Amino acid sequence: MWAGSNGGRLFDPTGRPTLTEKPIIEMLEFFKEVSDCCLAPDWLSHGYLDTFAMLATGKVASILGWGRGTGYFEKYAADVVAAGDIGVMPGKPVGPSGNAFLTQLDCEPWMIFKDGKNPQGAIDFLKFFYQPDNYRKYIQNGTQIYFFPIRKSVQNDPKYLATPDLGTWKFWVDAQKNIIGNHDPKPLFVTEWDDLDLPFLQEVASSGIMVEMVTDVVEGRMSAADAAAKAQKRTEKLITQLGYKKW
Repeated sequence: MWAGSNGGRLFDPTGRPTLTEKPIIEMLEFFKEVSDCCLAPDWLSHGYLDTFAMLATGKVASILGWGRGTGYFEKYAADVVAAGDIGVMPGKPVGPSGNAFLTQLDCEPWMIFKDGKNPQGAIDFLKFFYQPDNYRKYIQNGTQIYFFPIRKSVQNDPKYLATPDLGTWKFWVDAQKNIIGNHDPKPLFVTEWDDLDLPFLQEVASSGIMVEMVTDVVEGRMSAADAAAKAQKRTEKLITQLGYKKW
């Protein structure tokens, strides 16, 4: 997300990592600057709920949060919610090497394995699941603001628009709709749509290499350039070990 917002990407067209390129270095330097000037000294130890709690209790002015936090705000910061003092930014920062922001879309990626025991059963389930009434009930009985419907017919359905949480949080849903419609959000670790053809994204994402690259910088263990070079080497090695090296 931050790499893309600074005009960069994580992999070149051959699948080789691009972690030592200027947009990534600038991104890491930005993280270090923000960590030093504006974040609590122990921010790396904050858990998921801690993030929402700090906004709800007024300890921070903004967070990188999600619509599934609305119930938490209603429970622990009812007066703030009632006053309309929680909002959603319409975009993300753009870095010095970027032209437009890139943001992440969790979306609803279903995968059917062709060698599974019953792939046709999976197909039939998804057809049933996405029938408008079934899908709407799933949205309304789940995390109503976080589960933005991907079906346009459901987005405009009066029954969906009567969802109780939309009375308070419709602005959050509208922000999601605007970004999906106008700003081309992408899944995690994807800065260009052809990144989806890379067979190793999940392995790289779960390896911890990117996390360590960032923490090496913000905790002052390494310069941005050195941390990026270390992560570049480790990621190239991982992709090679997986048998996917093509550069």
